[in-house]
Amino acid sequence: MLDDNIPQPWRARTTLVLTLTLVAVGLGNLQRMPFLMGEHGGAVFFLSYMAALLLLSAPVLIAEVVIGSLGRGSPGLALHWAASAASVDSRWRFLGMAQAVLSLILATVAALSAVWCWHWAGALYSGALASASANDVAAVFVVFVEDRPAQFMLVLAALGAAGALSALGIRAGMGLLAWGCLPVVAVTLFGVLDFVFVHTDLRPVQDFLFSRQSSEWSLNAFWQALGAAGITLGAGVGVGMALGAQAPPGLPWARSVLAVAVLDSTFMVITAVILSALLFESNVAPVEGLAAVFVGLPYAFANLPLGETYGALLFGSLALVSWSASVVLLEPVVMLIDSEWGLGRVSGAVLTSTLAAVIAAVSLFTTEVPVLQLGSLAAQWLLPASVLSLSIFVGWLMPRPVLRGELYREPLWLFRCWWWALRWFVPPASVLWFLWGTA
Repeated sequence: MLDDNIPQPWRARTTLVLTLTLVAVGLGNLQRMPFLMGEHGGAVFFLSYMAALLLLSAPVLIAEVVIGSLGRGSPGLALHWAASAASVDSRWRFLGMAQAVLSLILATVAALSAVWCWHWAGALYSGALASASANDVAAVFVVFVEDRPAQFMLVLAALGAAGALSALGIRAGMGLLAWGCLPVVAVTLFGVLDFVFVHTDLRPVQDFLFSRQSSEWSLNAFWQALGAAGITLGAGVGVGMALGAQAPPGLPWARSVLAVAVLDSTFMVITAVILSALLFESNVAPVEGLAAVFVGLPYAFANLPLGETYGALLFGSLALVSWSASVVLLEPVVMLIDSEWGLGRVSGAVLTSTLAAVIAAVSLFTTEVPVLQLGSLAAQWLLPASVLSLSIFVGWLMPRPVLRGELYREPLWLFRCWWWALRWFVPPASVLWFLWGTA
């Protein structure tokens, strides 16, 4: 039976899949993947990315939801219970607490990303960028970024709304997000994709994203694919444990996570096609980083027929999915405060959103490191260490029969593949990922 402190779980597997997909899409690689695919061989790089996704991120996320399902508590309590089952040191619970802190940082990053996307949605919809030059768009973006008090107030509002939704509970809050936001975003993206098909030339996109230039693949491409795949599913930040603890017991966890990987990759390819097509149509070279998304893309929309309308829809959907990801990313800390500190869910949601606002304030006003760079540094250094630690705990310390008991609905061959990847691929890949991030 479930612990009395854990809310009644969702009734459908689909809710878990959609909620995890929200995090994956919200932490996705829109800023990097079009450039990386084009620069590193197109289809060859994409295949490398998918291999890393299936061998690194997916096994770790499966391990997280399995531990959450086994422990039925916050990430700290779930790891404490799992450590007891494995007869190992209970201080492994501190890994769950560290993951919750990392999740809090990424929730702040997602909230700021939502604010930036919402700013461009409003600017495009208002017609303020009509026929604007690239320099004009860049100037508007710089003015907005340098206005840190205004950004902070918007981030504060976004985090306040995220905390309020989280306080509603796992079924009301997360269920609303899963069944409401993601379908809206999907419909919007397909609408913008249709607009791109009508108003742009897709031949440069085919040559850029889907070429088969294996000669352009290199060791650096491998590092890039490994880092991109490691970030995208949200593995290593405790979200899998938090949601697994509150999902219906006995789900096919591995196939659920693989479904998340497929959905996330689909969203990634669609957004990569949209971004690349619009940039080529506007004679802007696809580049890695914020400039492509927050300067090149608004410039492209502002100079196409009906572009401002479709641009507002695209940036509005990106803002929605980023904000939704921030809501889900707050969950590990909310559960920790609720179950381990005994303050209740409402107090946990208020305190968690307040802590995220403090992180945003410190980053915006007292340091030279913007929130987005703070998230990038956390992803390059802290996330590989978290993934490595979890793979060692689950792959090498947890008894195999216990894990098989949680994954009893999966075919034996799938369980063995997961077990092999978690033990033999994830640890060395995490070390390489960490070394590449610190180089």
